[in-house]
Amino acid sequence: MRQEQANICFDKFSVCKFDTIIEWLLISLLAFMPFAFGAVEAWSEEIVVILAAAITICFLLKLIFEKQTHFFWSWSYVPVVLFIIAAIFQIIPIPAGIISVISSNTAAIKKELLSDLPDAKIFLRYMTLSFYPNATKHDLRLVISIAAVFLVVANIYRQPVQIKRLLSVIAIIGGLIALLTLAQDLFGNGRMYWKIPTGFNEAFSGTFVNHSHYGQFMNLSIGAALGLIFVGIHESFQRKKVTAEAIYDYLSSNSAKSMWFLLVMITIGAATVFVSLTRGGMVSMFIAAVCTTLALSSRHNMKSGGWIIVLISLFAFVCVLYIGFDAVYDRLSSLRNLHEAQAGRWQILKDISLAWTRFPFFGTGLGTHEVVYPMFDRSTIAALAAYAENEYAQAAEETGLIGLVSLLTFGILIFIYYFRNIRSSSVPVHSAAFGLGFGLLAILIHSLSDFGQHLPANAFLSAIFCALLLALTRIERQDSSKRSADVFPKSRSLYIVILLCVSALFGWIILSADNARIAETHWKKALAIEKNMIEKNWQASDTQYAALIKNTATAADYQPENVKYKHWLNIYRWESICNTIDPNTGQINIPEPALKFVHRIVDELHNARKLCSTYGATYCIVGQLERFILNDPNGTEYIRKGFKLAPCDPVACFVTAFLDVKEQNIDASFVKFSRTIELDGSLFPSVADIYINDANRPDLAIVLAKNNSEWLSYVANAITDTQKHADIIKQAQEQIVQLLIERCSGPDVSASALASLANIFKKERDNEKAIENYNRALSLEYSQVQWRYALAQLYADTNRISEAIHEARICLRFSPQFEAAERLIEELSVKMDSIDDQSLIP
Repeated sequence: MRQEQANICFDKFSVCKFDTIIEWLLISLLAFMPFAFGAVEAWSEEIVVILAAAITICFLLKLIFEKQTHFFWSWSYVPVVLFIIAAIFQIIPIPAGIISVISSNTAAIKKELLSDLPDAKIFLRYMTLSFYPNATKHDLRLVISIAAVFLVVANIYRQPVQIKRLLSVIAIIGGLIALLTLAQDLFGNGRMYWKIPTGFNEAFSGTFVNHSHYGQFMNLSIGAALGLIFVGIHESFQRKKVTAEAIYDYLSSNSAKSMWFLLVMITIGAATVFVSLTRGGMVSMFIAAVCTTLALSSRHNMKSGGWIIVLISLFAFVCVLYIGFDAVYDRLSSLRNLHEAQAGRWQILKDISLAWTRFPFFGTGLGTHEVVYPMFDRSTIAALAAYAENEYAQAAEETGLIGLVSLLTFGILIFIYYFRNIRSSSVPVHSAAFGLGFGLLAILIHSLSDFGQHLPANAFLSAIFCALLLALTRIERQDSSKRSADVFPKSRSLYIVILLCVSALFGWIILSADNARIAETHWKKALAIEKNMIEKNWQASDTQYAALIKNTATAADYQPENVKYKHWLNIYRWESICNTIDPNTGQINIPEPALKFVHRIVDELHNARKLCSTYGATYCIVGQLERFILNDPNGTEYIRKGFKLAPCDPVACFVTAFLDVKEQNIDASFVKFSRTIELDGSLFPSVADIYINDANRPDLAIVLAKNNSEWLSYVANAITDTQKHADIIKQAQEQIVQLLIERCSGPDVSASALASLANIFKKERDNEKAIENYNRALSLEYSQVQWRYALAQLYADTNRISEAIHEARICLRFSPQFEAAERLIEELSVKMDSIDDQSLIP
């Protein structure tokens, strides 16, 4: 008897201990992700998978040591497991013959692209379904972690108090993020946490760089708060008649204080979604609110919930009016032109559907959209996105029918649980399903035009919502005597085996995540060095190049399957030996001994192609080195392959267009050069030089310059044969003057634009207009010495000597060693004395 009591005490202690640890780990995970920018960087991803591993292992230990704990079976586990198995299958090397049968286009494309390699026969004997296994492994790590947390939450959260506690945590975290977002909106400086730049000079979406991602996170958080509110309403009005007076009495009672907190949180959260200007977030929130209101109206004891949503909407509208109604109105009014705004995205969807028809069953590999989609890109969007802006389309592209059907089946099962819960009125906590359904419906709608579920912060939260809907269906079956067939048979030895396997799996996941973190750290250091070098046109010391190459090489060592690191490592190696320019010819001067090193770089780049056969940028660089440095004509084919694989890479566009010029195919070059400039405007001078010097078509350079005054000035100054192209130079100058006049007539004119226009008037000897524009420019930037000296010269030329001397003296005040200003003052002083002497002669 004592032994049994001891065992019971031990079991209760274990339940409390393991459940408490799991809950605190889950809270840590939920709190960490949004405050770590959605957990999108490698260091934060590592922390996320470590916490997911700890949660999973604690749950398995609970199953082993707690006799009363059982693993509950659900059919929703099947599509999750199938999806993971499909992703694992994509990275397993399979005989090429089998690949040719199950995915013929995958085998054909890989053979076409890699058959020229020296060891192609050996290398192509086995291949993976994924075109880029490294990306697939990265996404697979996160999918497994998310699935593990889903399973744990579905099994651990069996009591109403547990579910309400978890929803409270989610609501509080969402409320804190909403308050931070509101503070940044009202008092921010365009940086997250007032320190970290976003790249857009604004931080209207809290700790998320992308406002659509913030919209998804906040809609899920609002769903958790709504769930708690509906549970409170159900508990308060159970077996009571719902009237306006009863609702008023409840809202004014002390028991409703927590509800008022939740209402404030939802109001602020909803307002910040609108102020973040995410159209998808606003629209999906509205549709989810309407559907939830309709669902509430179907339950007699929950009809008051509809009034709560109306109340929240009014409060949120007042907040939006205060914070920034004009910006929100302008953003929503753009929905009238949605068909124009979405034209590019519709084309992307068409292109993805074409890609899916090429790889219908197994897809291109989880996470491979960025390196496969460009082959099919026919959109008018110049820049390449790493994601498809549509979760469903990207899932079909990357995982084929197997992955897409698995996800759709999972979604259908979850919404079956949703409808089962909202129909049940026996247990108040079932009413939380209304809020959970709100959040999930909002992100399902938003995912039609966004990729927010690729963020761990959003994906984990969505998985937890799904798990809670599943857990809610079991609340009525708490009595062990009513244990149903969905309880998995208890087997400690089986759970020990599972624990060992899961521990090994998470060991691989954490080790891979740690390598990715270290690699990314060194890569960021390399990028910082590169940025400094680019500002100096790659003219750097050997020490700087050594640091750049060392950091990139370290990144590549920690992630040897990362094609980007391998690619840029060899580009940096090339830059380190090609930074010497012959002053007589202007060409790159490569010493004969260094050519052996160039051959090594080319070989390394060819090896990098094995990591990702569709990474077009590598083909382009290989082609350039072989064609223009090693004088190998085979380089031409690689350049054109690179452009075909990566038409959105500016270098690939530029080099292929240059080849077109060499082959006298000017029309084809113009199309590619236009795309080059769209992608990277800094390449315009190089494009202009080719059309002026190589193609003898400066008129095309003028056309490409469009209405950019700086580019037009460059073309006009770059033309050396001024007599032959006098008309073109005149045309460029006229366009420049007209553009500058239009720009300088506006209210937000820049000082540099005014100075440029003044300089043009000065050259045309229109001194009065030049003086006027220099004065306007100096009123904006008073300390510009060169502009002020030019103004002093103009005053001198128009015999306004005292004003000229005054401006020259100001120049000396800012630059005491300015000899030209000193000479001008001396000359003007002599001239003034001469004028004074002449005035004294009778």
